[in-house]
Amino acid sequence: MNRLFQLIQKIEAFLLAWSIIAIAALSIGNVFCRAVLGFSLSFTGELSQFLIIIVTFVGLSYAASRGRHIRMTAFYDQLNQRWRKILMIAISGLTALLMLLLAWYAFEYIFTVRFLETVSPVLQVPLYLVYLFVPLGLLLSAIQYGLTVLKNLTSPDVYISYSQKDEYETTVVGEL
Repeated sequence: MNRLFQLIQKIEAFLLAWSIIAIAALSIGNVFCRAVLGFSLSFTGELSQFLIIIVTFVGLSYAASRGRHIRMTAFYDQLNQRWRKILMIAISGLTALLMLLLAWYAFEYIFTVRFLETVSPVLQVPLYLVYLFVPLGLLLSAIQYGLTVLKNLTSPDVYISYSQKDEYETTVVGEL
């Protein structure tokens, strides 16, 4: 299980890092061409949009694997460890199911886009190929939340992701 988790994280980190680097390079290159050479590269905006889709949905799974999503914990923080574990299992399980449902809807949308043979305006890339990263990211997120459920069922501690234990920092209020 750890190998699967680590493999998924490495693939996600690779895709995220190179997508962000590519977005930066495309933006800098386009600004240089516009400012210095007097013309704009028409494909950079479109390609950057494709990469933002990758960053958004693969990033969703990556953040879930690190326990880095925004959490509203006012109620959760008041509970003892037993109830925190129960609530974390319920939250992670329901989130995994929601991610699977959203992935299903995304696949349905992709089938429609493919049927309509929709392509991007500048690069003429079939959009269903770009949109495949949406259900992929949602499925990977569902796996991450499922792994969180599994970790909480098999461990005495509470985990907010497969590898991240639920730990609290004590805030010290200093003098002003």
